[in-house]
Amino acid sequence: MRADREQLAFQYRELLESICQGCGDAPFLAPPPEMQLQSWWNAGFFPIEGNTIRHGSVRILERGRWNRSYGPDFTHAEIELNGQRLRGSIEIDPRAQDWEAHGHGANPAFDDVILHVVFTPPPAGWYTRNSQHRDVAILYLPPECWPGTKPQRHDTPLPRCRRPLAAMQADSIINLLKAAAAYRQEIKRNQFRRKASIAGKSQAWYEAWAATLGYHANKEAMQLLAMRAPVSALENDAEAILLGTAGFLLPALPPQTSQEARDYHRQVWDAWWLKQEQFALAPERRIPWNQSPCRPLNHPQRRVAALAASTHKWHRILPLLKAETARELATLLTGITHPFWSTHYTLAAAPMKTKAALVGTQRVQDFLINHVLAYDTAPVSWAHYLSIKTSSAPANIKRTAALLFGERADLAATLKHAYAHQALLQIEADFCDCNICTDCAFPEQLSEWAH
Repeated sequence: MRADREQLAFQYRELLESICQGCGDAPFLAPPPEMQLQSWWNAGFFPIEGNTIRHGSVRILERGRWNRSYGPDFTHAEIELNGQRLRGSIEIDPRAQDWEAHGHGANPAFDDVILHVVFTPPPAGWYTRNSQHRDVAILYLPPECWPGTKPQRHDTPLPRCRRPLAAMQADSIINLLKAAAAYRQEIKRNQFRRKASIAGKSQAWYEAWAATLGYHANKEAMQLLAMRAPVSALENDAEAILLGTAGFLLPALPPQTSQEARDYHRQVWDAWWLKQEQFALAPERRIPWNQSPCRPLNHPQRRVAALAASTHKWHRILPLLKAETARELATLLTGITHPFWSTHYTLAAAPMKTKAALVGTQRVQDFLINHVLAYDTAPVSWAHYLSIKTSSAPANIKRTAALLFGERADLAATLKHAYAHQALLQIEADFCDCNICTDCAFPEQLSEWAH
């Protein structure tokens, strides 16, 4: 069964590579927000060697400490620049021009910056200079260095792919979906291994669990929080450190807040006060929470509280993060409770009439699908993965399925499986999101799909 998964991933990778050959130069791809770029740098997802714009080769010896307050993004860094070792700070910006736009060039606090990392090509003749008029080396990281990024094009989409898929046998399409899902697992597994090699397995799992608890709206924010407040530093103050680092603790709650909430907040605030200097983030570095309307049970404060409550059982959770103990893991995670958060949406909200689960079964299933079963290479893991069914498909999954398959009734049962959803997400990322439909080789290649 393990060989089947690896072979399927290999087949899909060959399909992808054959399609990508000869596509030509990809047009400009806008980088994600700066906070995401900083988290990628902190996680070690970029190459440690490269060539600067004018200062020769560079090798990253120490990425630096992710700054929590004012000043350069990463301090106490060390690099080897054209053979010379330098220690200082590193600044991360989407564009080279952001250096001047943010006033760094006239700010002495940035005079020790030894490397300016940017994600769009600097303008011709651009120099990054500090307040001492010293030239700072610029390292440009193109999109192919970004984790999980595909070059985008902007042609008008045409559903050419529906023709070959409509003609394919159902079992061939199922094989294609399994291959795409296996390839997606391979990508996730490699990213996890890279993260674990840098931060340790416990921290890598902790970040994966945090991202899962954040749902789609706050996935990145929860992972950022887990990076800023690592599991090894929480000890017995997980609630205070996580809620405080998240920016959810206030010196005083609104007057209408219940006495129960005031008592709990005071207890957490007193613990946070002792940790504030170590963990508090400067205003410009605050976690970017998505506060758009959501179900009260999914409020970011409650998601952070669920993460904190999970860490109290972390020593029991870690040994269960594999396919053979998935059922025991699910029981443990869904059984997590808290005397305050099991009955409250936020710190200031009125108590609920009845208790509600901090971790629902859907969160656990998503964790199994996206992380536990993806990282486990045991044969039982792939079999378990293929057996999982979902209650409904998200809108983007339905859209991609309709684009690819049309109204094929013989695939309705297959599309209820979680692996089919993961496969469609991968195909969408590899092909549909790239908007290359007018010259896409995907339809023609499918006619030769090995099955």
